[in-house]
Amino acid sequence: MKKLKLLAGMFACVVFASGAFGDVLSLDDYINMIEKNNSDLISIQANIDAVQGKILEADRVYAAYFTAGASYTKDDSGRPFNPLAQTNEIQNTSYDASLSKLFGTGTKITLGFNGSRTFYDYTGFPNFDVTDLGPYIGLEQSLLQGLGGGATKAGVLKAQADARSALYLLEYKKQSVLLNARMAYWQLSYARTVVDFRKTSLDRTKKILDWNQRRFDMDLAEKADLLQAQAAYKMGDLNLRLAQQNEVQASRNFNGFLNSSDEKVMFDVQPFSEVGDNFTQADKELVKRGQRADVLSALEDVKSAEQAAIVSRKSIGQDLVLTGQYGLNGVDLDYAVARDYVLNGNKPSYTIGLRYTLPLDFSNRSAISKGYESAKISAEQAAKSAQIKESNDWLGLVSNWENAKERLGLSKQILGVQQNLVDENQRLLSKGRTTTYYVLQSEQSLDDSTLNVYQNILELVGIYEQANAFYNSSDIIK
Repeated sequence: MKKLKLLAGMFACVVFASGAFGDVLSLDDYINMIEKNNSDLISIQANIDAVQGKILEADRVYAAYFTAGASYTKDDSGRPFNPLAQTNEIQNTSYDASLSKLFGTGTKITLGFNGSRTFYDYTGFPNFDVTDLGPYIGLEQSLLQGLGGGATKAGVLKAQADARSALYLLEYKKQSVLLNARMAYWQLSYARTVVDFRKTSLDRTKKILDWNQRRFDMDLAEKADLLQAQAAYKMGDLNLRLAQQNEVQASRNFNGFLNSSDEKVMFDVQPFSEVGDNFTQADKELVKRGQRADVLSALEDVKSAEQAAIVSRKSIGQDLVLTGQYGLNGVDLDYAVARDYVLNGNKPSYTIGLRYTLPLDFSNRSAISKGYESAKISAEQAAKSAQIKESNDWLGLVSNWENAKERLGLSKQILGVQQNLVDENQRLLSKGRTTTYYVLQSEQSLDDSTLNVYQNILELVGIYEQANAFYNSSDIIK
């Protein structure tokens, strides 16, 4: 019973130690601070924002474009109008504006308007002005390379796949940083718990040492018992120092994610003795909600290689381009008359054309296409390998999770047995039916069993955090 009270006091010491360092900082608050201040995460997020812009940039090829221009010409060269007339001066003001857009089918449509006002000064003829007005609609369609989107559409899809691949890799890197940060939090909680536990254990050993010292001084105990107690106390002191050193390292890691090199943490963290209840519940299971980001990146590389092959196949061969333009024309000395020609559609014009191109480097085309196909095969095999590795890693996590829970259950059972053994040895020692050696051995075994429970809990925490970090993000890219 006395030993049970000591053990209860040990856990109470761990729990009530919270607040000894400062304000309690929850894991979520710690991660929020890191996301706002950690240099690595800020850099990664800036890269993510930059790459997301590239995804939008790829679509700009389909954006509507407005163009406008104007020019003024004054010609005093004196060119002859006809054998009987000589120009003294020609002044021309021209202007145009158009709105064009490329569609996903590879069709480019242009709506435009051009016009001019020209003044003629002739020798032997009256001076006059001519107004020329011409709204039009134009069409251009590649019948071989661009039909259905063709090389242009494939190029856009390739650029977007490349950007998404980069985004997934950046997200994977971000997830890794956050996972390490979360584990730094738990490692500090674990290290502080071990320090508190080692202090409690050392206090218990000190009481045994003092008890043996008094008995030895009264010639009621053998010197061997005293030496055994002294050795146990020294070992307890060494274990405490090692635990304190581990706490310093854990504190540095904790502060490192907050851009600080200080070895002292100004916050308290959740006591590790409370963590076991959260991670050992019967309904606490690993759930796979999405593919790992590095696998998603590899799959995007496959899409990029496929579209690159399409771009190559479409762009290196022959092409036949259909062009057409329909316009309404108004040309007259009188602006009002020219305008009416346009409004009434009295003087339309249209043009239809075909343009054929054929690259003559026939010997290179086959080798180029083969190269792109090889790149596609390489990307497909890399993605397949990544998927297999991810599947094996997930199965490994699930297996480790189940094994760790089983080990934790056994560790708790062992802890219970060791507790009973300590209680029994304490009872026998009080009756003089055992030695200090056996009491200290049972105390050491109890310490080892307790720490083994903590280590098993830390293992469960690590497995759960890893699964949650890498397999819980099905919609990384919105």
